[in-house]
This record gives sequence, C-alpha cells and structure tokens, in this order.
Amino acid sequence: MIKKIQISDDYFWGFHRYVNLDNYKSFDDLAIYMKKELIIFLKQHNLLCLEEKAMKMKLHNHMYNSYDDLYKSDEDTIIYLCGHCNSNDSNNN
Repeated sequence: MIKKIQISDDYFWGFHRYVNLDNYKSFDDLAIYMKKELIIFLKQHNLLCLEEKAMKMKLHNHMYNSYDDLYKSDEDTIIYLCGHCNSNDSNNN
C-alpha cells in the first residue's frame, strides 16, 4: 500500500515521500527512512545548517497505536511523523 508520509516539524514541515508501507515493518523503520531521505535532499541542495538540524531530529508517530493501523486509514490520509517534541514514549529516530 502506497501512502504519503510527511514530516511535521518547525523546519521541515511539508517534506514528504510516497512510500510503500509493505517495505517497512515499524514506525522506527519508516522514521529512519524519512530522516535519511530528508538528509539526502538537504545535502543535494547544499543546505548544510538544516542538514545538521535534521540529523538531530527525533521522528515519531502520535496518530496510530500500531504500524498495522496505517493499513486501516483512508487511501488519501497523510501519515505524519512528528519532529516537534522529544517524548520519552516515542520513537527516537
């Protein structure tokens, strides 16, 4: 299933990728992929200060209880990964 995954963050709001959820097994895996894609994008565009911020960012999910819940969401639902906070119970990627 292909879904739009978007970062919710003060600096990187709107950065998104269309992702096949079947290629990942958890929010951790998805967050690692999105962070890697963002860093690659920033490097390619010579945005080095933002790259440093992205490397420190901790992406995590607030919307879903389990990764399987993503498959139950509507086709057009955007899946957000939060970079705003550093909650102790969230994924630290």
